[in-house]
Amino acid sequence: MPLMQTELGLSLAQAGFVGSANTGGYLLGALLSHRLLGRIGYRRGVYASLFLQVLTLLALWLGPPYAVVLVLRLVQGVLGAFVFVGGAALLLASGARATAMGLYFGGMGVGLVLSTGTLPLASGWRASWGLLGVLALLMAVVAVAAARALKEPEPRKAEEGGEFARMAPALAVYALYGAGYIGYMTFVTSGLSAPLAPFWIVLGFGAMLTGLVWGRVIDRLGGAGSLRLIMFVLFVSSLAPLLRTLPYASGLLFGISFLGVITALTTLFRERLPAGEWARAMGLSTAAFATGQALGPTISGFAGDLLGGVSAALWAASALLAAGLLLAFFPLRSTADVTSATD
Repeated sequence: MPLMQTELGLSLAQAGFVGSANTGGYLLGALLSHRLLGRIGYRRGVYASLFLQVLTLLALWLGPPYAVVLVLRLVQGVLGAFVFVGGAALLLASGARATAMGLYFGGMGVGLVLSTGTLPLASGWRASWGLLGVLALLMAVVAVAAARALKEPEPRKAEEGGEFARMAPALAVYALYGAGYIGYMTFVTSGLSAPLAPFWIVLGFGAMLTGLVWGRVIDRLGGAGSLRLIMFVLFVSSLAPLLRTLPYASGLLFGISFLGVITALTTLFRERLPAGEWARAMGLSTAAFATGQALGPTISGFAGDLLGGVSAALWAASALLAAGLLLAFFPLRSTADVTSATD
């Protein structure tokens, strides 16, 4: 982004729009995912989105005008949501357990490590996007190997229409998690005393371990219990004093835990909802997360302006995570009509 600002002569607001276009597209994609992927087929839609995503990244390599950059970033957000929601729905339908789900979500950590390690090799902002496009193509090709093993989600049944309503409180937890996690990710760079690149590599490496660290824990405790535990670890890892004194410990714990929340919530859907609702639940929960993600930096930044800079912004992010943690202890028990040995 700094290179794009310099070469394209972007103001801070214009640079911000590039990020907003992507997050706005992600929210739009999450809202549309269940209906659209349900029509064309989840497997077909996910793999088409993967390779279309590659094309949009390579298109940025060509150095298009600013308006086209915004459109491409919007499209990338939509396609990213299709891949995230659709891939999770396919894994759920295929019987993947928590460890496998964690490895899937932990792919984000692979992206963090690869991008942090390779982007310094690029000669400019166009080459950086091109390098990301090539890496995305390689990973998309690898993902094709799993295609035959994936099963389509079951269609939603009319009598299941009211089943998802009781999961609404869990979506509020997920939205607060989205707001708090992105608040930390946004302001941690400014509040970091350690070198930047090694910190992000450590955080990304932690994210890669999500499935291995939390898989068996989630299978043992169930969705609700593990959600609370992981949210607690995430909250502790985000605290400003830990970041200040042990930055790599903060990054590693945060990396291990922030994707574990998604794995736990996905397991909760499997436990509490009929199979026909799983795909819709992934779409709506991702929309809730994207909403929190869009609001989180603003909330944390506003707190920082009012209460004392970057440290206050990080404390605000931790407060959002704490609110999600507290909320997780109450609404998930409201489903008394659904028996669960873990809750």
